[in-house]
Amino acid sequence: MKNRQLRIGYIFLPLLFVPLLVLAGKSDPEAIELLRKNETLLRSAGTITEYQVKIVRRDWNRTLVFRSHDDYVNEQFRIEILSPRKIKGTVFLKSDKRLSMYLPKLRRAIAISPAMMHDPWMGSDFNNQDLIESDSLIGDYTHRILSRTRDDTEDRIVIESVPKPDAPVAWGKLRYHLQSDGLPLQLEFYDSAGKLVRSMRFSEPKKFGNRTVPTRMTMQPSDKPNQYTEINIEDVRFDVDIEKQLFVFNTGKTGKK
Repeated sequence: MKNRQLRIGYIFLPLLFVPLLVLAGKSDPEAIELLRKNETLLRSAGTITEYQVKIVRRDWNRTLVFRSHDDYVNEQFRIEILSPRKIKGTVFLKSDKRLSMYLPKLRRAIAISPAMMHDPWMGSDFNNQDLIESDSLIGDYTHRILSRTRDDTEDRIVIESVPKPDAPVAWGKLRYHLQSDGLPLQLEFYDSAGKLVRSMRFSEPKKFGNRTVPTRMTMQPSDKPNQYTEINIEDVRFDVDIEKQLFVFNTGKTGKK
């Protein structure tokens, strides 16, 4: 498999581990169960999230505010920029496994081409491919529990995921650290040579309704210690009816709360 760079986020990404079952192309049922538990913890049939993204570099910082509408049943989502004012109203839309972007100043939508998939998303440590692959973990990878540890505060289970043959994914391997209740702790991304490329840490869990979810996610490139991207969830609502017209660029309307 080719080493393609950088895949997201969150907003939310699952994962797992390697030995004999994985090499044979079969997943450990317990690993699948844990991944599904994590997935249902973070998503619902319709989810609306507001969050802040802070991009930190050696010489500059940038903060963006977004609202996302996730139609999990139909595998489509919309991310709209609320701030800063200069790019407010820009929308990213995933539908039918394609990614497009609406530019309010031009009043037009453009398709994100395959050549642009590995470009940084809004200058962050995520890229456009992350948005496309956010639904692909369980189906496109095989999974196995790699290790279990326990201390005074938490149980930690590590799952390793490797791509199925010919799966259209960016990574050679993923490792997901999570608690037994599905709460994610860390996600590691490896290239096809087994080198760690980046990792995402999940922290500051808070309760929204009847769910406790991490509200801070920090993506850190392995070879760039002076830069990172931090996502902070400010509000999230689960099991919301989402207007279908939000997923069509025909009027230039922005999403409503």
